[in-house]
Amino acid sequence: MFKQIFYLAIFAVVTLCCSPQKDRFINRQYHSLNTKYNVLFNGKEALKIGETILETTIQDNFYEILETDPILLSGENFDNNTIVPGFQKAEDKAVKAIQMRSMNFDGIQKNTEIDDAYLLLGKARYYDRRFFPAIEAFNFLLDNYNDPLIFIEGRIWREKTNIRLQNNQIAINNLRPLARQLIYKNPLFAKANATVAQAFINLNKLDSAVIYISRAAKHDKKLDQKIRYSYIAGQLHENLSNKDSALSYYNSIVELNWKAPRNFWINAKINSLNISNKIHETEFVNPAKELLEVYENKPFSHTINRSIGMHFKSKGEDSLVKMYLKKSLKSPKIDLFTQQKNYRDLADLNFKNKKYLLAGSYLDSLLILLPQESLIKKKTQRERDNLSDILFFENQFRKSDSMLKLLSLSKKEQIKFFEDFLLNKRREALLKIENDKKNRKGLIKFGTKKPPEFYFYNPEILLKGKQSFASLWGKRPNIDNWRNKVQVKLSAEKPKQKTNNKGFNFPVLEFESVEFYMNQIPTSLSIIDSLIQQKHQATLKLGLIYKEKYKEKDLAVKNFSYLIEEKADSIFVSPALYHLYKIYLVDSTQKANKYKNKLIKEFPYSPYSKVLLDPENFDVNELKTPKAIYNRVIKKYLSGKHKEALTLLNEVELVLIPTEWGPKATLLKAQILGRLYGKTIWKQTLEELIKEFPNSLSAEKAKSDILFSETKFKENTKKLVEFKWVFPIKDKEEIFTKDLIDSLKANIIPLKNDDWKITNDLYNNEYQFIVIHGIKSRDTIKKIKSKLPMYITRLLDTNNFVALSSQYRKLFINKTWDRVKE
Repeated sequence: MFKQIFYLAIFAVVTLCCSPQKDRFINRQYHSLNTKYNVLFNGKEALKIGETILETTIQDNFYEILETDPILLSGENFDNNTIVPGFQKAEDKAVKAIQMRSMNFDGIQKNTEIDDAYLLLGKARYYDRRFFPAIEAFNFLLDNYNDPLIFIEGRIWREKTNIRLQNNQIAINNLRPLARQLIYKNPLFAKANATVAQAFINLNKLDSAVIYISRAAKHDKKLDQKIRYSYIAGQLHENLSNKDSALSYYNSIVELNWKAPRNFWINAKINSLNISNKIHETEFVNPAKELLEVYENKPFSHTINRSIGMHFKSKGEDSLVKMYLKKSLKSPKIDLFTQQKNYRDLADLNFKNKKYLLAGSYLDSLLILLPQESLIKKKTQRERDNLSDILFFENQFRKSDSMLKLLSLSKKEQIKFFEDFLLNKRREALLKIENDKKNRKGLIKFGTKKPPEFYFYNPEILLKGKQSFASLWGKRPNIDNWRNKVQVKLSAEKPKQKTNNKGFNFPVLEFESVEFYMNQIPTSLSIIDSLIQQKHQATLKLGLIYKEKYKEKDLAVKNFSYLIEEKADSIFVSPALYHLYKIYLVDSTQKANKYKNKLIKEFPYSPYSKVLLDPENFDVNELKTPKAIYNRVIKKYLSGKHKEALTLLNEVELVLIPTEWGPKATLLKAQILGRLYGKTIWKQTLEELIKEFPNSLSAEKAKSDILFSETKFKENTKKLVEFKWVFPIKDKEEIFTKDLIDSLKANIIPLKNDDWKITNDLYNNEYQFIVIHGIKSRDTIKKIKSKLPMYITRLLDTNNFVALSSQYRKLFINKTWDRVKE
């Protein structure tokens, strides 16, 4: 009986305590303890896991001023939620604590742990980058707090959230008085001052920021945070040209040695060496190289090599800059920010030295590393696009020139060339394997048993086996019974595609041998001629680009002179002479006249000679810009004066082609020629445009136009049949054209039963069509003719025809109308 009463009493007590609706001492204590050691404990543990992951995985960009509280992982989008686990669970636990353990009576919170729950809720949302909900949680905490310490922490976190929302000045106004008021022994002193410093950094007020970050660095109790704040203080002093103060902060990190995180120690050491070199003219290169010899510094070899390269850059030693930046790029553990900086500096270095092909390749590598849709990526992409023409024609020149040099060798020399090529290829592959083996040695623990040299696990033996197989059998398809199904002939002939009796096609076999490469050498004279033409065309285009776009006189002269020395065809030499004349006309009249006289003497009938011999009849002068000339041509085109536009375009083409308006002018010319002479010549002109200006927007438009013209669309069978009544008239017969139109309007249009209309369409260079549209039946035309006077009927029967709308469209586009001779 006593036991039953005892258990009932315990049950009653527990039941009474479980209700958060009762404001009793036992209820308050029960829910407070349950919240603290159950729900909130689990939530805080989840938050710690997320914070730990952030601390260990975040890559700091030491080339910019560091953040006091970084929360963005490499590759993450700031506008999206975090991928770090833990924060969502922390939020769930905080919400559960607030919903199930809150004891609010008459506006007073009786559960002392609810303040902590709201703080946890705001932190979890902050790390999850949902800043508006985080602000909401912090505001509720500040309006209903019980614990003064949690209130101060809530104020700091609210302003951290405001900073993330770019409300930096609001954060400063709200938090600066608190940061000044707190004593340095307060555990939140460093966090408050660091937050104010971050707001000032974002506003680029570095002189104010350095005051608060110095206070934070001096009094923070956590070593990792103290090191971060000290490094930021050094960066700010360095930016403010306070070299001695910056050196002091960097040295404070260096003196910690192994107590400091190695990435901070390495960067602080490099910065201190650099500043000491500038202030006291101490040695930089040798101490930096000594850092490379320390085993623990190997993961940071990219940072050290880059710093040495930047030191030589300040000395103007470009070759050493390039060498050390390339070394930095080869480091196995290079970080993203160092890669970006290295590629950017190498691109700028090659721009400076006018090596545009290399600059373009480094920009290509840089673009892959930049964040999508970022401003810096868009800027870099525009920079790369401006180089597209140079890169295309430089590569075209190199390929054709290399092939022509190979063709100029004797057969013995060609064989020797390919033997050396294959030997070097094998050496490079073996060297790579050796380097990989050396790198793996450091990962093998001392005393471990040497792994067995099994064929598939020894890369050197595997490579030799692959090469031996390829030299004997070639590249084989991965099929059953491969040896019998594909017959291999080790002869000098190029292997052809094989088809077995069942109709299966096997891929062409390629032999990694001298014979294989020898068989690839072209022997046809037409192919060799096309290579020469391609090489000369690329040279001319490069000269024009360097002259007009980059104003690089020396490079332009080099390319134009090369064409003359090579004795290229007149289509390349005459423009080269003309542009050399234009280049030297500015500062060397004697040289300019030399090229002018040579052009007129050797190519008297070229368009370039005509410009020089009779400039008065050429509608081009030095005062007109290419843009103004192009606008004049297109104005004529849009007003329907196609022949005048074409005539003018032919005259000014020499001026427009070398400029950025060249592709647009060629595209306009294609449209005019297509309008006058039909689809065939239109397509030919567009193909020439694609060949001449392959990387321009006009070339892309030309490709899409050609593709669209070749697309076959299904006819709309539901559409009613419609006819065109066409009256061809010679273009010069303006009076007859006017009389015919007036007669049609006066006699035919009033008799129409449907919505007819008359248009005057230019057909080609000789004829124009007067067309009546909207006719539904041929019988309608016969009925109208019967109602007209005799003299009008004779006029209409002179030269006209009736065609379906689809037929008329085809003959108009393809210019296939057979003219009726008078």
